[in-house]
Amino acid sequence: MHLVRILEQLRCEELPESVVDKAKTCCLDFLAACLSASGSRSAEIGLDVAMKMGRGQSTLIGRKERGTVLSAALYNGLIAHAEELDDSHRYVSGLHLGAVVIPAALAVAEEQGLSGKDFIKAVVCGYEAASRICRCIDQGHRTRGFHSTGTVGPFGACAAAGAALNLDAEQLVQAIGIAGSMGAGLFAFLDDGATVKHLHTGRASLDGLLAALMAQAGLTGPRAVLEAREGFFRAYADSYDESPLLMPFEGAYEISNAYHKLHSACGHAFPAIDAALLLRKELRDPVREIASIEVRTYRAASVLENRRPLSRQEARFSIPFLVALTLTKGKAGRKELLNVDLSDPDLLDLADKVTLREDPELQSSFPRLRAGIMRLLTQDGREMIRRIDSPRGMPDNPVSFREIEDKFIEASERLGDQRTSLILEGVKGLDKLQSIADWTGHLSG
Repeated sequence: MHLVRILEQLRCEELPESVVDKAKTCCLDFLAACLSASGSRSAEIGLDVAMKMGRGQSTLIGRKERGTVLSAALYNGLIAHAEELDDSHRYVSGLHLGAVVIPAALAVAEEQGLSGKDFIKAVVCGYEAASRICRCIDQGHRTRGFHSTGTVGPFGACAAAGAALNLDAEQLVQAIGIAGSMGAGLFAFLDDGATVKHLHTGRASLDGLLAALMAQAGLTGPRAVLEAREGFFRAYADSYDESPLLMPFEGAYEISNAYHKLHSACGHAFPAIDAALLLRKELRDPVREIASIEVRTYRAASVLENRRPLSRQEARFSIPFLVALTLTKGKAGRKELLNVDLSDPDLLDLADKVTLREDPELQSSFPRLRAGIMRLLTQDGREMIRRIDSPRGMPDNPVSFREIEDKFIEASERLGDQRTSLILEGVKGLDKLQSIADWTGHLSG
């Protein structure tokens, strides 16, 4: 299998410093997302289920309780996605990488006492596998209603866990074959803001790790699980293109295509949020000055048009509401979403003034560009237009490590300054750690 040869190559080579630094950023961003959600209702539910799976020695981030290797992958994956603050892939729709890959790699690395360097390699392998597979099927996959985080995610978690477990090439072929039977996840959650979306990451991480462990124990999977006549590609997509999977590895690491979030919202809303942030600087009183707002964007963003979200989860997928929140509060971050009054008449009135349109040009340029054009008319007849081709956080418009550090510090308030500092220093020196287990103890609650 070509994918296994690529993963074997990654495991054997010295990673460039830029890739190591990107992996550290992804890990810190993952921890920020986990700690942001550690007090959420989804976290409480996840903990309850994790404890039913058994207690063990594996770290549950932000919790004093400890779980098994499998329950840690489930719990940590679930909370990483619960506040919509985790990373995602620049060129495909809906593939959340860190929340799936890192929990599986972390659970094995902690149990096995792996070095930080080996842990980073496992993470890079996981991002590579999931990204390449998703690129093959992205458009035909999404149109059938599948959420790639849940369907493709197990492959990424499996590749990461397989690297951490030091599976040989044949075992890894079998593990990926097993992972192909694990994929599940539907975009039906958009209809009513169902929080099952948080489970997509946790379950994908658990199932990918489970596939790797089963292969290690001797279970077999179909060797051609992706391309077989009744394999993953044909079952999960109306159309697909194998070329992203077959491309030789020439130093272009897929982890470099991960983008990072400063807004606690769906990434497809980011062009509109960024445009609203720019236009807000030219308004004194957005609620009373604005007559109408038109947002032209690509298809996956244009469907996020719910003007009356009934929960914070729904609000994170409502461009009209997020635009209104951004214009009035100056931010659409975690704290703004936690404290928002969903019945605020000013917010709802402003959301009612937002119209979404699918733009053919912007649709044709997606996913190369994640673009949006905002046209704002004021009550006194002024017209303001802003176009965003690449929102903040994308690899071509990146946030700094310092910004991710600030995101992490804000999320880790409950841990105290000393532990926050120890975790942060551990991430910065991740590639120098002799054993991940020396550091993971700081992550518990």
